[in-house]
Amino acid sequence: MKNKVLKNATGILLSVALLVPSYAIFKPNIASAAGETVSVWRTNETLTEKLAQQSNIVFSPDVNSSQNTIYVDENVTFQFVDGFGASITDSSAYLMNQKLNASTRNALMTNLFSPTNGIGISWLRQTIGASDFSHIGNYNYKDSPTAPFSIAQDEVDIIPLLQQARNLNPNLKVVASPWSPPGWMKENGSMLGGETATLKAAHYGDLANYFVNFIDAYAAKGVPIYAVTPQNEPRWASTGYPGMYLTPQEEANFVKNNLGPALSGKNVKIFAFDHNWDVDFVPAYYNDTAAANYTSATAWHCYGGEATIMSTMHYLYPNKDTYETECTGGIWTDTTTGQFDVDMKNLTKTIRHWSKNFIAWNIALDTNHGPTNGGCTTCTGLVEINQSNGNVTYGPSYYSMGHLSKFVNPGAVRIASTGYANGIHNVALKNADGSKVLVVYNETTANNVFKVKWGNQSFSYSLPPKSAVTFKWSGQQSTANTIIPNTYALKASAYHEAFSIKPETSGDVGGGLDIGHASNGSWIMFKNVDLAGVTGINVRVANGSSTSTTMEVRSGSPTGTLLGTVPVEGTGSWQTWTTKSEALSGATGVQDIYLVYKGSFNLNGIEFTTSNMTPNLLLNEGFEAGNAASWNDWHPSGQAPAYAVDNDTPRTGTYKLTHYASSAYQQTTYQAVSVPNGTYKASVWVRSSGGQNALRLEASNYGGTTLYHDLGATSTPFTWVELVIDNINVTTGTITIGIHSNAQAGNWAAIDDFKLVKK
Repeated sequence: MKNKVLKNATGILLSVALLVPSYAIFKPNIASAAGETVSVWRTNETLTEKLAQQSNIVFSPDVNSSQNTIYVDENVTFQFVDGFGASITDSSAYLMNQKLNASTRNALMTNLFSPTNGIGISWLRQTIGASDFSHIGNYNYKDSPTAPFSIAQDEVDIIPLLQQARNLNPNLKVVASPWSPPGWMKENGSMLGGETATLKAAHYGDLANYFVNFIDAYAAKGVPIYAVTPQNEPRWASTGYPGMYLTPQEEANFVKNNLGPALSGKNVKIFAFDHNWDVDFVPAYYNDTAAANYTSATAWHCYGGEATIMSTMHYLYPNKDTYETECTGGIWTDTTTGQFDVDMKNLTKTIRHWSKNFIAWNIALDTNHGPTNGGCTTCTGLVEINQSNGNVTYGPSYYSMGHLSKFVNPGAVRIASTGYANGIHNVALKNADGSKVLVVYNETTANNVFKVKWGNQSFSYSLPPKSAVTFKWSGQQSTANTIIPNTYALKASAYHEAFSIKPETSGDVGGGLDIGHASNGSWIMFKNVDLAGVTGINVRVANGSSTSTTMEVRSGSPTGTLLGTVPVEGTGSWQTWTTKSEALSGATGVQDIYLVYKGSFNLNGIEFTTSNMTPNLLLNEGFEAGNAASWNDWHPSGQAPAYAVDNDTPRTGTYKLTHYASSAYQQTTYQAVSVPNGTYKASVWVRSSGGQNALRLEASNYGGTTLYHDLGATSTPFTWVELVIDNINVTTGTITIGIHSNAQAGNWAAIDDFKLVKK
């Protein structure tokens, strides 16, 4: 079925001056939004929750904080999204049409295709002839040069299901792809792949006619073809199932000389390539301008490389659409992170990187992952059909797709949302009726708390481990922009847009993803950052090269106003991290920020400094003295001191404070400071093993009752969480800030980065 790991794509080195970001900004007349209600649906990886509707949430006025935040801006739009789907392969059609009774089949088709009573599948990728999932083997529509063209085999099972699918969802689009033309057109004389599985020069015209006959035959059955690809996976041709090799220039020659002219007037689009993210094919194909003129889009598969290549190609060829035409599930995910996890990541990142759709592979397979035809024996479908009893099981891929396909209507547009941060993946879209859809996935094994900011409103949500949630709401954004405050620390992986980069697992504090595999001219971008008063930047970088390079900070575009340059010397390895601080000048107002690579290094995060930034009033706030100097401690007699300081997984710097005892305990670490009367804000970052009765930040002795922010029994194990007490009105000229643990035996709490600032 697949060549899962192919050679790395060739690096692309282009001047960023050639790149024009192609998103749109709409400035509507703003009607005040207030307290919109958000509907919520959730699924977890064990499927004990399956698109289960939750209690509604209500937006509230936003208060700036350093809580992990997804910034959603409906007034910044990207590509239109046509929908989501799979493939009714010959194997899928056989199972659905022959192994299910009419009642069960109709229920399944409704659950798959109905926009109102199912998940609303709106795309199908159909094979032109046999693939590696054909229950009757290697069939085609014209067995010899003189044989009549016939789709009789497809009329048995496939065509009836396609007709029913179109009745259930009139918006359904079909893209068709051949695994192999008839063997007589090829050098090896067979539909199978192999070293000589190439197209004979004398039969380029015959293959173009084969496409035309297929399109006409399907149209006559009431199944119009929206688009075709010249060849499935043109750089992979297995000897075990149908396949054919095409080089980029061979495919370009076929399109410009044969297929393109043959399809003129057919209203059928041509999508080039149709292969993996890591196969070096697309630039060479588009170098042929005649072929490019016949080609409307690039088609991709997810079996190698990273989805970010689709953004890179979008910015290189902005007039060519992007489609994800195959991305199967498989039992191999059981030994990694699980199918639901893989699906949710693929779905969100594919749409975030300019694809107009997402198509899985087989819509249905049996309990043995077949019937197969010499290809993948470990693939899974959206549903599983038991051939012996006709039972249908809806798998994780059905529900993961449903989180988007059920709520995102064809013709929706992707809108701006900051990306991956602290284990949270997301994508945001707006339907034609104005409703907003935000899909979020928590890849971590703990509850993950985050905030969604839209205009000047927000809500917070705690998403269980390995769970996905769909939020949907209406109303109009209350401000022209959703602004990222200049006090918010940005993870590099949360970029809005990027060019010629790739995320990778980070060894920096907090884990997650950093952004690397960059070269001169690569960039990442953040929308609508408030730069008022910004005077500097702190950058978290790693450079495994002995060659120093730089990062440019620009506003407006990759070649826009230069605000500053950050030198990035070698750090010893690609995962040896350091913080670089540099001054910025000319920063003003709300701007799009571009971080432009002038060479290779890894980037994990940025934080701005401002002229009006209030200093932290606490001493040794990050315990970087290697001890708890300036802090006091209370602990029961006989227990270890509460201020054991260690250096494993600190949030920033090297050290952190630890509370721990082998028996049940209560401990407090605190610092009293003299301050002018006024209003203050206190915060601290904590993580734990999850066994507290209480874990709380305290503010006392300031002239009012003691204030708390307590995680308590809901403490998030192992994940750094910020505790905040805001608007502390000091009237006594002093304040005491402390952290208190009330914990079970053997429980630990880690504490880092206290802050007390005057507002």
